[in-house]
Amino acid sequence: MGRTLSSTTQLAFDQIAELKPFYETLRRADQLILDIFFEAILQHRAAISNAANLLPMEVMPFVILLEEHKRINHLLEEHYGLIEELANNFMSLRGDVLEHSETPTLAPHDLLGKSSAGEQSPE
Repeated sequence: MGRTLSSTTQLAFDQIAELKPFYETLRRADQLILDIFFEAILQHRAAISNAANLLPMEVMPFVILLEEHKRINHLLEEHYGLIEELANNFMSLRGDVLEHSETPTLAPHDLLGKSSAGEQSPE
């Protein structure tokens, strides 16, 4: 009979189980972060199984980096949206003052350091 290979799911669970002693020595806040990483690993187990030339443990850090990159990009987009909203609010508050002054009117993207095409303006 042939040798039976563990599924990627089982390998992922085994790798996570091997980290249990390390996990248990961490503070609760750090454990919660690792829980997020472990969940990301389990969500990407199909992709991990397609990396046939690599061991699952070699792919797992890339999965964690991928998820963290997506999370950070989401936060940045959220912050840029809030900044633009603040800039729009600021501009609307200054609207009456700017209409009666000789100061050129600035668009919200000028306050953010972006040109009208969405690119960074030179400083």
